[in-house]
Amino acid sequence: MTPWEKLEILGAAASYDHSCTGTGLSPELPATLEGRRRLPGIYLAQTSSGRKLPLLKVLLTNRCRFHCAYCVNRAGASGPRAAFEPRELVEVALELWRRRLIQGVFLSAAVERSADETMERMLATARLLRRSYGFSGYLHLKILPGSSPELIKEAVHLATRVSANLEFVRGATLRRLAPEKEKRRLVAALVQAREAALEAGKSPSLTTQVIVGAGPETDYDYLRLAQNLYRQGLLSRMYFSAYLPVSRHPALPSPETLPPVIRERRLYQADYLLRLYGFTYEELLAPGENLPLDRDPKEAWAERHPEFFPVDLAQAPYEELLRVPGLGPKTARRILQARREGGLTFEGLRRLGVRLSRAAPYILLRGRRPPTNLHLF
Repeated sequence: MTPWEKLEILGAAASYDHSCTGTGLSPELPATLEGRRRLPGIYLAQTSSGRKLPLLKVLLTNRCRFHCAYCVNRAGASGPRAAFEPRELVEVALELWRRRLIQGVFLSAAVERSADETMERMLATARLLRRSYGFSGYLHLKILPGSSPELIKEAVHLATRVSANLEFVRGATLRRLAPEKEKRRLVAALVQAREAALEAGKSPSLTTQVIVGAGPETDYDYLRLAQNLYRQGLLSRMYFSAYLPVSRHPALPSPETLPPVIRERRLYQADYLLRLYGFTYEELLAPGENLPLDRDPKEAWAERHPEFFPVDLAQAPYEELLRVPGLGPKTARRILQARREGGLTFEGLRRLGVRLSRAAPYILLRGRRPPTNLHLF
């Protein structure tokens, strides 16, 4: 099997992990070297600034000894299997890098013989890229469940970002659907990665992924976990992956079930509110609740709290501006700047980035409601 044939298999096998692309996954894939068909394994990841970053997203191997019921690469599952040798994958990555088809690499793997044995092969790949060939691009390494602390430490030193997937909020769900994994050890990997980054003088850049819709977890459960991990400094970002049915299992949705993609989107929106807008999970949901699917969580919060509105854009502090539907952090900062310069007007709000169709019911300007024809400006 040629390296490019392996990439067909192992690029596709990596597509189920969202912990570098999330909702930034783009269907636009660069052409192959021959220009006749599309290359597998290249995805456009969206950065926090909105920039698109083409990554080679690939597994080192999809041969797995684990029996995770929700995973297409689980032991015993049908489908082609393949594995790269470290130098073989490095040559593929460098070829794509030299031709400017990628700006980084996301490397994960199934657990073949043991976590440490597979992790060591991933690290051998990373060492070749960084130290032997001077690869300076973005490098994301997956920490495999059960990896030793010394291997986690080296991964942190070599990578731009590392991730360790928690999969589920509840330990009982994990035990039922992934019997070889332990929640305690999955969380410990994040702790060890954070400690390794701090020891090396690096700012920890850690992510995880949870699967949405495969177990009984509610959105309240997901957001509570996310906030707690953010506050402990164990995460830079949580990724949510709508469960795509891949097997018949009594504890999983049937294969005919559609992936809960709208629910996934609402969780991403709520996660932004936690990380960037100053909301807490308790403000968004009560125990046992899911986010509404028919509107975004910020608008849902605003509808439940009429006492907070209207907000006067000429007087409100930054923290209150962030609560207004249609205003984000960048727009709120622009409003503060316009106030300092004395140029804040209804007519100028759209130029500042205010989404007037959403914000109008919730705002005042110097005590006045927006004119009804504001949408014309």
